[in-house]
Amino acid sequence: MSAPIQDAVDAVLRVPGSAPAMAAVIVQGDATPWIHVGGSARANAAVAADADTRFYIASQTKSFMGLLGAMLDARGELPLSTMLADVWPDLRLPTPADPHRITMDDLLSHQEGLSTSTLNVVTAYVRDVPAAEYPALLASEVTPREAGFRYANIGDLIYGAALEARTGRNWRDWLDSALLRPLALEGISPRTSTVPAAHLAWNHQWDGAQWHVLPPKPDALMHAAGGLVASPRAMARWMQLNLGTADSNGVFTTAALQRSQRPIAESNLADGEIDCNGYSLGWYSCTYRGQQALLHPGSYNGAVSVTVLVPTARAGLSLMANSDSAMEGLMLEMLKSFIGLATGQPDEDRRLRKALEAYPAKVQAKAAGRRSDAEEARADPQWGGWTWRPDAAALERCTGQFGNPLYGTMRVYQDAPGLNAQVGALQLELEPAQPGVFAASTDILEAPEPLRCDADAGQIFWRGQVFLRVE
Repeated sequence: MSAPIQDAVDAVLRVPGSAPAMAAVIVQGDATPWIHVGGSARANAAVAADADTRFYIASQTKSFMGLLGAMLDARGELPLSTMLADVWPDLRLPTPADPHRITMDDLLSHQEGLSTSTLNVVTAYVRDVPAAEYPALLASEVTPREAGFRYANIGDLIYGAALEARTGRNWRDWLDSALLRPLALEGISPRTSTVPAAHLAWNHQWDGAQWHVLPPKPDALMHAAGGLVASPRAMARWMQLNLGTADSNGVFTTAALQRSQRPIAESNLADGEIDCNGYSLGWYSCTYRGQQALLHPGSYNGAVSVTVLVPTARAGLSLMANSDSAMEGLMLEMLKSFIGLATGQPDEDRRLRKALEAYPAKVQAKAAGRRSDAEEARADPQWGGWTWRPDAAALERCTGQFGNPLYGTMRVYQDAPGLNAQVGALQLELEPAQPGVFAASTDILEAPEPLRCDADAGQIFWRGQVFLRVE
């Protein structure tokens, strides 16, 4: 079963622009885990990736939070039946959302009935949002949506804040002390600052000719919906624990594990081959060729991962790559093939070969699409033909520190030949477009966003927010 997966990983790494590094981990029954890692943790440094390299696994964090939630429910620390109003009695949500009806169970299964764009962006790219800020932000930055399942980060974000508000301990501390350390999962961490530099994979994006190397997330951006780095070796043990083939030494009960994996929401996601019709506390429940599986993917700028468990075969596969070069589609095909291989389905080798044959063209298309999107965005009339050529004095008037209650402080400073801005962990290059309007972007592969400076009023407008000069 491992040979086709190993061949696939090796074939992927031979494709220009695929990934600097990729890892595959297979567990089955009581056998020693199979781990195959190839490539480099960083494209711009000679750091070989191995079984102890920590890859960012993004939204797979939700599976860990789900098991933590089930454990704390069983221990009475934070019952999953707890309502938002029990945590924040004075919380006000936009009607018809009702904090007396939204439970911790709802949050971890994406059935909270709330939606936000700003809170997701801030936590993922800008700054840590302390639990104490959540009541005000939930009142101002969320909107109600229709009942039922909708996958998003907001539920886990609120759960993490509620856990801290109720217990006085941050979700990272809880995860470390209640789950990761007791289960000997030292290779998994919610803080990149604790990982030796030589063991930390950087993220990458391909522009068609070269890699754009993205540094690991700082601790402040490792949030409860996407805040873990994990080694292939540690992911092997994580899968074994979830399959019940490794002893948890009483850290969690069988009932808590089953609670975390039992579908409680209807997800209704299907592509004609795999049907993921349920969601638990951090796992999709899926069917492929009549076989049941649990899975959860993770993706972020320059990193993609997925883990799939096949309980009837007592087997699991975890894939990690430090690039996003058409990786999500490829990993979906690889996990389908694994489910088939683990359960004795025919023709899965052929499926895998077909996916690999199509992959190089998809890498090229991904890079071309990025370039096209950026070029199209720059051709937008809002930039006024890129005719503004401000002198140093005009640029100086837009420098300084500007505050916003959601994003925090934006520092704008001159960095020849133009301006840069820093908002929390987010670094922006500001390119003059038309008088008072700059194109703000983090990278040439990213479509620029308008940032407007009203120097006379001491204000900056960006992403629908007003930043007022504070210094």
